[in-house]
Amino acid sequence: MTDREFVRHKVAEGRPASGALLAASVSLPAVAVFLFTMGGPPTRGWVPQAQDASPSVRESVSTVHDKSDTDAEAAGRSPTRPSRTNHAVQAEHLTDNPTADSNAASDIAEKTEPVVRSVSSVETVVGHSVEERPIVCRRIGDGEYVVLMMASIHGNEAAGTPLLNDLAEHVVANPELLDGVTLVLMPVVNPDGVESGKRYNARGVDLNRNFPAENRQNSSRYGLNALSEPEALAIYQVINDTLPNHIVTLHEPLQCVDYDGPAKELAKVMSDHCPLPVKKLGSRPGSLGSYAGVTLGIPTITFELPRNAAGQSPKFLWRFYGEALIKAILYRRSECE
Repeated sequence: MTDREFVRHKVAEGRPASGALLAASVSLPAVAVFLFTMGGPPTRGWVPQAQDASPSVRESVSTVHDKSDTDAEAAGRSPTRPSRTNHAVQAEHLTDNPTADSNAASDIAEKTEPVVRSVSSVETVVGHSVEERPIVCRRIGDGEYVVLMMASIHGNEAAGTPLLNDLAEHVVANPELLDGVTLVLMPVVNPDGVESGKRYNARGVDLNRNFPAENRQNSSRYGLNALSEPEALAIYQVINDTLPNHIVTLHEPLQCVDYDGPAKELAKVMSDHCPLPVKKLGSRPGSLGSYAGVTLGIPTITFELPRNAAGQSPKFLWRFYGEALIKAILYRRSECE
């Protein structure tokens, strides 16, 4: 019986001719290819760890893959690899056409996810405060160019701490930002002051006046001698151990980008990417800027957040000042500066 006779026969039986014609004229392989083509990309699949995914998102993605692998094993086939889409796996069973298989393989190759880059991240305790609270230092990356950033050297200026914590998570999720760079972070260098909400450490010493700069002054407020305080000594040792190419310290409340040493260009770059203007405040006696920037010649930025920064949410602070910190990581000092 020909296709035309078959259709006339079905019409005679009272069945729609259009359905019979479709069944007679479309082969199973063609249906399979059509379904694969129209299915589009999977709505749920593998998310690279380098994305800015929250822990809950990453956890749910992992659960999806675990379940798909379990189902695959129960069905007697190999678990699906993360880089292969569900549609690609279905296509293997839908067509026996070598040409279609070849095209499907090409599509799979194009959709394969790139290898996810990772970056080293190590936390160490580099000292303890007067009241024995740990001072933590986090090293991210392993490049030759070293950027040191710190916050909360004054205990009542702690808005910079969540900014550095957010910066750490951002660069771990976007490791391309650390090409050739090691980022060294000290988010809380005066833990006793942060705990009490006071500017000074537990002995009443201003840590940002306790460094062996050429202009330092010995006093009960600045320390009876340079590095008399364990918190300042921890910073001093980190500088000696890491030999940073430039330094950024986060303060409040003077609302500007201050600089010491050969850091004017870096200050301008950071200012261009946040609401803070460049302002040269001058080197304070025994300050970190005086020691690192002037005495050692390391470009040193004092990133002064506004007075109300402590009352803002971390998300708000990151929105306004995060890009400036990222630019500080990407910055390379020009030889002509």
